[in-house]
Amino acid sequence: MKKILAIAALAGASALPVSTMAASFDFNGSFSQDNDIVRFDFSLGLPSVVTLFTSSWLDGGFDPILTLWDDGGNQILEQDDGSLGGTLVSNGFSYDYGEFDSYINLNLAAGNYIATLTQYDNFSVSTILADGFLRDADPVFTAAFACSNGSFCQGSLLDSNNNPVEPNRTAAWDVHLLNVDSASVHSVPEPPTWMLLSLSGLFLLGGQLSRASAAKPIFPDASV
Repeated sequence: MKKILAIAALAGASALPVSTMAASFDFNGSFSQDNDIVRFDFSLGLPSVVTLFTSSWLDGGFDPILTLWDDGGNQILEQDDGSLGGTLVSNGFSYDYGEFDSYINLNLAAGNYIATLTQYDNFSVSTILADGFLRDADPVFTAAFACSNGSFCQGSLLDSNNNPVEPNRTAAWDVHLLNVDSASVHSVPEPPTWMLLSLSGLFLLGGQLSRASAAKPIFPDASV
């Protein structure tokens, strides 16, 4: 049942991106099932004001949820709809985020952190990461919103013919981590494997992307 995620990576970026000073990291990809989860590990060498946000809603992507955890898997903040929208610059490129994108801006102590990306309404079960998420056993839960697999729409908003006002959205996602020292993207194992693995033992699935140069790569599975 699980969750092989298509994660875009810069060609040749095969090692964990590490910098000696705070930088920005941009990741994108696409869900293959509604209840997919993407995990991002990042670190801070010094206390910093860190921004995490998604920028895929305006491009037709699904309604995302970002959840921030400490390195022990204790929840710091779960964030669904972050703000009324705006624009942020990461690695020299401007990214627009919409009303239903997630947006987190926090002053964090030095250390290691985890962020997870899920699709609405796949919230965490508890404030402990190892407990998993509400839709872990339901890979096509957006069918309840009159949507196709891997997409989300506001199925509760209907027109006069009882058709969803918001059309099916794509499975694409874009996540940005600003002012961190290093970042990587991982898969999340399916339950019950999820419960058997330590938080630090998750295997690396795909590539990592750090766009520190002015060259903008082309991503075949999601628009940037």
